Order: sequence, then structure tokens, then C-alpha cells
Amino acid sequence: MWYLQADTLVWILGSTLLYGLAAAILHRVSPQRRLTPFLLLFDLGLLFFVSWQLALFYVGYTLVTYAMLRILKAAKGQGLRRILFVLFCALCAAPFFYARFALMLPFLPAIFTLVGFAYNMLKAIDGVFYVYYADKDIPLIAYANFLLFFPVLTSGPILRYRDFERDYLSPKPVTAQVTTDAVKRLIRGMFKKMVLVALLGLVLDRLLAARLCLPVSLALIVVSYFTLYFDLSGYSDIAIAVASFTGFSVAENFKNPLTAASFTQFWRKWHVTLSDWIREHIFVVVNGKRLGRPASAAIGMCTMLVMSMWHGFSVKNLVCGAFMGGLLALENLLNLTTADRRRMPEGVFRLRCLAVNFAFGINALSFSMDLGQMADVVKGLFRL
Repeated sequence: MWYLQADTLVWILGSTLLYGLAAAILHRVSPQRRLTPFLLLFDLGLLFFVSWQLALFYVGYTLVTYAMLRILKAAKGQGLRRILFVLFCALCAAPFFYARFALMLPFLPAIFTLVGFAYNMLKAIDGVFYVYYADKDIPLIAYANFLLFFPVLTSGPILRYRDFERDYLSPKPVTAQVTTDAVKRLIRGMFKKMVLVALLGLVLDRLLAARLCLPVSLALIVVSYFTLYFDLSGYSDIAIAVASFTGFSVAENFKNPLTAASFTQFWRKWHVTLSDWIREHIFVVVNGKRLGRPASAAIGMCTMLVMSMWHGFSVKNLVCGAFMGGLLALENLLNLTTADRRRMPEGVFRLRCLAVNFAFGINALSFSMDLGQMADVVKGLFRL
């Protein structure tokens, strides 16, 4: 959590407040003028403050991927454009795959410093999609700001260029109400990350040291679920709050997942921007039409595998992806993807919500323990 270190946090908050104040003054003096191009100074400043190697990597990555966008826009002929589209998407992801394989293969040198790259790679690919499908240019400064936008540099939520461009061209005024709401949300996010996650970590350690039986295993699943939730949603709160100070809107990443009565609904409420990105950039593009149950089940399985392996190339992630994908596929085959609260008894709805979130809680164990420990916790559910 490098961005929560005192010096880095002071830099982020100080720069954000300085930018927000300057933007508010400019809006009063000259409402038609924009300060957004100068965000790049803050983006690069944060990167150099954290690591000059990280900054140089991102500067190079930004320039190389932008060159790809220019080549794609200038290409003539649909066949050539399609080839370049696929090639450039793969090249945007190349450092990510290299870094993942370098962790598994010691003879590969770790030549990249990739803080937050798993998220920024997805933004670069989205830029390729935007140029290919919208057939529009992206200005270099706008693209660099999009790729390096510091509120979401590390852990999302994941931006799409078309959404970023809207606020980039017409940033929202930083009013007193916006500032008040942002401060409240920032405090909430910091409390989740720095207090609740730490406390739950202590509880998790105590539970792992106890004999695994039904009550302990249930407690481990619940604690793992909320540790992951507060960790991810806490950062989302911080990112949304910091972005508000700059006049940008960042999409909500968590929409009360405890009220999801199906796995399809759950993935529209949990880490929303990631599941939406995978659905929009991979499976909708590949298929592009309404699907029958078997095809929907297969796509659900593949989506979960991709999401899980995106977190890391390991047997544990493969198993967890297959587990969640299998449940999503089964739900599609049985036509249980929708669950209208108004059309079912309240008790049935609550039971379905409990079952869905409990199943994900088992998956959440993977973020705090290895595969063997996860298996022991599941076995503990069958011991009194």
C-alpha cells in the first residue's frame, strides 16, 4: 500500500488540494477555460516521487502505445485495421504477461517496475478499442492524462476513455458541496483501509491459529470476505474522492453486493468496472449478439477464469476461477441469472443472497491464504 505511506499520501492530498483550488479559481475567473491538460504534471510528479524507474517505464509505455493509436488511425483498409487492432491489443498487454511469467521463471530478468500496471494495461487496450471502433483521434496530452490519471493509477476503478474524455473536456466545478462530499468519502475510504482492514487482519490471524471446525471455518470465510471488501472498496472510495477534487467522476466499483441474489447480479455489484471491462472488451466483441444458455454458460466460465488469472498466474487462481466460473455457468444453464426481489418471498431472496455471498466468501479466502489452507478451511465446515 505504497500510496498510504505518510510521505506519499501527503504528496497526493497536497497536490490534489492545490489542483482543486486552482481549478475552482479558474472556473470563477474564466469558466470556459480548462485546467485538465495540466493534470499530467501531477501524474508525472507522483510517479517520479515514488520511483524514477516507474516514471520512466510509464513515460515510455505511454509514448509507445500512443504511437500504436496513431498508426491504427492512419491505417487504410478494414483487413489491415483488424490485424493492427489485434496486434496492438496484444502489445499493450505484453509487459503484463512478461512480468507474470518472470515471477514463475527465475531465469527471466525483472526488467519492469509495474506498480498498478494490471489496471493501466486495460486502459491502454481501451484506447485501442476507442480508436478502432469510434475511428477518432485521441490527443497525446489527453491520452497521457487518461493513462496516468493518478487517483486510479494503482488499483482502479478502471476508466474507459469515452468516460474520461467527457470530464476532460468539461470538468465538473469543484463546489463547496463537492468538496464536502469528497472529504467525507476520503475519510470513509481511509478508515476502511487503515483501520478495518488492519483489525480484520488481526482477527484472521487468530482464527488461522485455532482448530478448524464449523464455527471457525465460517468465521474465516466471513472475515476474508469483509477484509477483501473493505480493502478494495476503501481504495475505490479514496480514488473517487481524490478524482472529485479534480473535477472528474470515477465509476462506482461496489454497489452493495450483499443484495445480489444471483452470481450474474453479484458481478454487476462487485468490482463492477473490471467485470464490465472484460465483458465489453472480450466477449461482447467476440460474439456481438444475444446468446443462448449454453453459450452464456461458456462465456461465464471463461470470464471468471480470465478475471482470476488476471490477478496472478497460479494453480490457486486457476482453481478459484474454475470454481466461480462453474457456479456462474450452472446458474446460466438453469436460467437463474435474474432474481427480482418483488416476485419472490423475502425469505427466499435473502437465502439466495446469503448463498451467493457465501460462495464468493470461499473464493475470497484465496487473497489471504494458500490453496492448502483454503482446502483445510472448507474441510473444517464439515467438522463440529
